[in-house]
Amino acid sequence: MRHELWGPEIHNHRISDQAAPLVSFILKYDLIIWNDKDSEPTIETVNGKSWIDITMSSANLANKKMNWQVKKNNFSDHNYLVFNVESFNVTRDPPRIFFNHRQILKICKAVHQKFLELQEEIQTIDSKQKLEKWIEELSIFYHQPN
Repeated sequence: MRHELWGPEIHNHRISDQAAPLVSFILKYDLIIWNDKDSEPTIETVNGKSWIDITMSSANLANKKMNWQVKKNNFSDHNYLVFNVESFNVTRDPPRIFFNHRQILKICKAVHQKFLELQEEIQTIDSKQKLEKWIEELSIFYHQPN
């Protein structure tokens, strides 16, 4: 489908709002269209040419986009979309965990009990070395698999 977001505006007999569902999807998910409106058409047939093939991504990946272009293809009506993506490390946010009221109360009680246990230990620390050793042991305990 044609749309001026990814190709030149072409007036024809087709419904002008044919691309509305895709445009809504693009806007809803804040996607970035890589296509260059001034590029060669993405499809060429004996009946005409069009810019209907679309490359899009999130803003994070779009910032890594390099050299997007349309290359002529002699074996198909669709031309090749060719681009490079700069190398990058992918990081993901940790999954969000949702707790109900009962689970929150259970966690609070467990944290309170652990604090009471640790409070006694903390009160016996009277030097920097003991504090560092206590933090190291706590860190080792924390990083142990469940």
